[in-house]
Amino acid sequence: MAAMFSQNPLMNGPNYSFNDAPRAAAPEGARQHRFDPYTDNGGSTLAIAGADFTIMAGDTRLTSGYSINSRYHPKLFKIGGTTADQKDATIVLSVVGFAADGEP
Repeated sequence: MAAMFSQNPLMNGPNYSFNDAPRAAAPEGARQHRFDPYTDNGGSTLAIAGADFTIMAGDTRLTSGYSINSRYHPKLFKIGGTTADQKDATIVLSVVGFAADGEP
Protein backbone atom coordinates (compact mmCIF):
# COMPACT_ATOMS: atom_id res chain seq x y z
CA MET A 1 0.00 0.00 0.00
CA ALA A 2 2.94 2.38 0.30
CA ALA A 3 2.96 2.94 -3.47
CA MET A 4 -0.62 4.18 -3.32
CA PHE A 5 0.51 7.63 -2.22
CA SER A 6 3.87 7.67 -3.97
CA GLN A 7 4.65 9.90 -6.93
CA ASN A 8 7.95 8.10 -7.52
CA PRO A 9 8.07 7.07 -11.24
CA LEU A 10 10.34 4.14 -10.39
CA MET A 11 7.64 2.68 -8.13
CA ASN A 12 4.46 3.16 -10.13
CA GLY A 13 5.14 5.58 -12.97
CA PRO A 14 2.58 7.82 -14.62
CA ASN A 15 -0.59 6.30 -16.12
CA TYR A 16 -0.33 2.99 -14.28
CA SER A 17 -2.82 1.57 -11.84
CA PHE A 18 -1.31 1.72 -8.36
CA ASN A 19 -1.81 -2.00 -7.83
CA ASP A 20 -0.17 -3.00 -11.14
CA ALA A 21 3.14 -1.16 -11.45
CA PRO A 22 5.53 -2.19 -14.27
CA ARG A 23 7.81 -5.07 -13.38
CA ALA A 24 11.24 -6.02 -14.64
CA ALA A 25 10.88 -8.82 -17.23
CA ALA A 26 14.57 -9.50 -17.78
CA PRO A 27 17.80 -9.04 -15.82
CA GLU A 28 18.89 -6.19 -18.11
CA GLY A 29 16.01 -4.06 -16.77
CA ALA A 30 13.45 -4.37 -19.58
CA ARG A 31 9.98 -3.43 -18.33
CA GLN A 32 6.89 -5.50 -18.95
CA HIS A 33 3.53 -3.74 -19.21
CA ARG A 34 0.06 -5.23 -19.06
CA PHE A 35 -3.17 -3.65 -20.29
CA ASP A 36 -5.55 -2.82 -17.46
CA PRO A 37 -8.67 -0.83 -18.39
CA TYR A 38 -9.06 0.44 -14.81
CA THR A 39 -6.98 3.29 -13.47
CA ASP A 40 -7.00 5.21 -10.23
CA ASN A 41 -8.17 8.70 -11.18
CA GLY A 42 -7.71 9.94 -7.63
CA GLY A 43 -10.13 12.00 -5.63
CA SER A 44 -11.18 12.83 -2.13
CA THR A 45 -14.54 13.00 -0.42
CA LEU A 46 -15.53 13.67 3.16
CA ALA A 47 -18.78 13.20 5.05
CA ILE A 48 -19.67 14.40 8.53
CA ALA A 49 -22.96 13.43 10.15
CA GLY A 50 -24.67 14.46 13.34
CA ALA A 51 -28.03 13.76 14.93
CA ASP A 52 -29.92 16.07 12.57
CA PHE A 53 -27.48 16.99 9.79
CA THR A 54 -25.10 15.60 7.20
CA ILE A 55 -22.38 17.50 5.32
CA MET A 56 -20.62 15.98 2.30
CA ALA A 57 -17.84 17.50 0.23
CA GLY A 58 -15.68 16.27 -2.63
CA ASP A 59 -12.94 17.60 -4.85
CA THR A 60 -13.41 18.06 -8.61
CA ARG A 61 -9.99 17.16 -10.02
CA LEU A 62 -9.69 14.12 -12.34
CA THR A 63 -6.13 12.86 -12.80
CA SER A 64 -4.31 10.12 -14.63
CA GLY A 65 -0.75 9.66 -13.45
CA TYR A 66 0.84 13.11 -13.57
CA SER A 67 -1.78 14.52 -15.97
CA ILE A 68 -4.79 16.56 -14.87
CA ASN A 69 -7.59 15.62 -17.27
CA SER A 70 -10.19 17.93 -15.72
CA ARG A 71 -10.51 20.31 -12.80
CA TYR A 72 -14.33 20.20 -12.95
CA HIS A 73 -15.22 16.50 -12.57
CA PRO A 74 -17.74 15.99 -9.71
CA LYS A 75 -17.28 13.27 -7.10
CA LEU A 76 -20.71 13.64 -5.41
CA PHE A 77 -23.94 12.70 -7.19
CA LYS A 78 -27.60 13.03 -6.18
CA ILE A 79 -29.47 9.75 -6.75
CA GLY A 80 -32.85 8.24 -5.93
CA GLY A 81 -35.04 11.10 -7.09
CA THR A 82 -38.22 10.83 -9.14
CA THR A 83 -37.26 13.38 -11.83
CA ALA A 84 -34.63 13.18 -14.56
CA ASP A 85 -32.60 16.06 -13.10
CA GLN A 86 -32.64 14.44 -9.59
CA LYS A 87 -33.65 17.76 -7.96
CA ASP A 88 -35.82 15.92 -5.41
CA ALA A 89 -33.18 13.26 -4.59
CA THR A 90 -32.40 12.66 -0.93
CA ILE A 91 -29.44 10.29 -1.39
CA VAL A 92 -25.91 11.42 -2.26
CA LEU A 93 -23.39 8.98 -3.79
CA SER A 94 -19.69 9.61 -3.24
CA VAL A 95 -17.31 8.09 -5.83
CA VAL A 96 -13.50 8.25 -5.94
CA GLY A 97 -10.91 6.06 -7.64
CA PHE A 98 -11.95 4.81 -11.08
CA ALA A 99 -13.93 7.75 -12.52
CA ALA A 100 -16.18 5.69 -14.83
CA ASP A 101 -17.78 4.01 -11.81
CA GLY A 102 -19.56 7.29 -11.07
CA GLU A 103 -20.70 8.05 -14.61
CA PRO A 104 -24.44 7.70 -15.38
